Amino acid sequence: MTVKRWLPLALCVAVALLIPAVSHENYVIQLLNIAILNAIVVLGLNFATGWVGQINFGQAAFYGLGAYTTGIATKAGLPWITTPFLSMVIVMAASLVLGLPTLRLRTYYLAMTTIGFGEIVRLIIVHWEPVTGGTSGLRTIPGISVFGIGPQGQVQHYYLLIAVLAIAALVAARIRQSSLGRAMIATKDSEIAAEQSGVDTTRTKLIAFMIGAVYAGLAGCLYASSIRFISPDSFSGTQAILLMTMLIVGGMGSIPGCIIGAVGLTILPEALRFLGQWYLVLYGLGVIAVIVLAPGGLASLASRLPRWAGAR
Repeated sequence: MTVKRWLPLALCVAVALLIPAVSHENYVIQLLNIAILNAIVVLGLNFATGWVGQINFGQAAFYGLGAYTTGIATKAGLPWITTPFLSMVIVMAASLVLGLPTLRLRTYYLAMTTIGFGEIVRLIIVHWEPVTGGTSGLRTIPGISVFGIGPQGQVQHYYLLIAVLAIAALVAARIRQSSLGRAMIATKDSEIAAEQSGVDTTRTKLIAFMIGAVYAGLAGCLYASSIRFISPDSFSGTQAILLMTMLIVGGMGSIPGCIIGAVGLTILPEALRFLGQWYLVLYGLGVIAVIVLAPGGLASLASRLPRWAGAR
């Protein structure tokens, strides 16, 4: 990778690491923590939707499954160190059960199926009140602790989540460069051509779906243990649509785009709160403007900058 390509990444990392030193408000750091968690979930969504081309509105449900698995397990006395693995196993099993019969479906049929799955998960969470807390949610969830050691305060959680996001992005990049990643892109470009080239497209779609679910399950585990309160509203159909919007606005198929879209659309509503009810109007107009003016998402704007500079 050339210096020109490394420089923007290095600047972004430096800014991310220096933010806690500039802002001492816990609210700002907590908002950034939620943005980082959203970025991990959107990175997972990018596997099935960005690289394979499957419309998946079930990512919020997997996010919720990971969070509730961790919340229920830790409140029952299970050591926290086991919960990331347990959460990922649960969401992998759920994605396998959902994916095997449905991933042969295409376009809007799969979208409707994943919407239905998300609603089923939400209803189970709401009505299984003795276990999930129902609409009141789960409170005082034990925090992250590995052999009695864990992050204290929002800043330490921030650095931990930044490290997890970096690892998640690195893993996604390595998968993209692998034969599996090339099979995903081939499946998106032309499923028939991919099959003629020897790609098992059903298997590829299922693997992408399961990897995305694992990302969401891990993020859900970290969400429950860092925020220490979860409720069904955090994993509703509205959240599923928001996650898809983050992916589209950031740049479908782009790893930096996933992070930009998730962080931007998490922070923007809070930045516009001073406008009262009008912030929803500006928020919506901003999203529409990005989709219309930059169909490739915000990440595509970076590739245009050198051409614009050369034109001048």
